[in-house]
Amino acid sequence: MKKQLIICLLLFTSSMLLYSQSEEKHKKESESENPVLEIITSGIYVTSFKNKENTFGTELHLTYWFNHKWGGGLSYTAKFEEEETLNDVALLGSWNPTKWITLNVGPNFGLSGEHRDFEVSAYTEAEINIRPKEWIHFGPVIGTVLGRNSEFTLGMHLGFEF
Repeated sequence: MKKQLIICLLLFTSSMLLYSQSEEKHKKESESENPVLEIITSGIYVTSFKNKENTFGTELHLTYWFNHKWGGGLSYTAKFEEEETLNDVALLGSWNPTKWITLNVGPNFGLSGEHRDFEVSAYTEAEINIRPKEWIHFGPVIGTVLGRNSEFTLGMHLGFEF
């Protein structure tokens, strides 16, 4: 766990140094920006706070950005445990405090399965956006699901804007 946190912090620091831009340039570019649709896929590593189990999973986000700062959308998460695949759906409110960071927050719905009952919890996530082109980005993602079965997630994402 410490190793993943150190890697995440190193990625965060390097992306800040390499890809931060002046606010003036960002404001000028974003003033003429139209609403966009964004699709993100992530590979994640999930650690449960309750039972200390670790598993891999994948996420898919669909976000509609009303402007360069605010958006809303849906998230689907599949966690591949030994006994079954756990499915979660979250409603997202998304905010870009800067061009290279996205924060997502909203209610998370853990769908019932053989070994889990339906549950509602809170979803929070931060993405570091490294942008080789304006319409594509990738980078580390870190998040939590806070509820009866709280979890910590760490991974990498790839996003496309249309």
